[in-house]
Amino acid sequence: MRTLALVVARVIAGVLLVLPVAHAETVSLPYDLMIDLPEGWRVDGPEQGKLGTDGLRRVQLICDTEACEKTQETCTVLMRRKPIEGDGDAAKVRALYESPFQRYLRLRAVLRNTSRDAEILKPLELVKIGERDWYRVETDARHNYKSGFFAETVVNGLYVGTICKSCETGAVRHQDGLRILTSLKLRALKAAGAH
Repeated sequence: MRTLALVVARVIAGVLLVLPVAHAETVSLPYDLMIDLPEGWRVDGPEQGKLGTDGLRRVQLICDTEACEKTQETCTVLMRRKPIEGDGDAAKVRALYESPFQRYLRLRAVLRNTSRDAEILKPLELVKIGERDWYRVETDARHNYKSGFFAETVVNGLYVGTICKSCETGAVRHQDGLRILTSLKLRALKAAGAH
């Protein structure tokens, strides 16, 4: 029964991603990246984010819609300025978790970042979101805690990650977070596509 529910949820999620959605604004991120925020979403703090001691720049996104009052959905976009070594973005993404030990460390960090007694809802795997390959893992938190959607990719040689959290308990969640990931583009490519 759980398998059927997951299949239905994936079909619904696929349909929702192709439906037109009103965009509140396009946000310019550091390192020539851009995202489109769904209606009701905004940057919380500076658009260029804050640089952490770990070398990651974090841009906080929050949702102010009526529905988000219940779900409390938020996303954080993480970027690293130092390029990842290797050939091509696709190969660099695949290399992020090619060893079992790297995968174990990532899953452990994801569970710790979600909440006590959280479980893996969708495994750490390479998936296509928009035009890019992303490593994605999704957690399911216990009642009254936020579940997490974690995704990582490489854009123009640079690491980009996202952490989206929501109190939504339904089979279909993190739809706005997926829309944000789908919209990720390089500023030069976005401008070229507008001509």
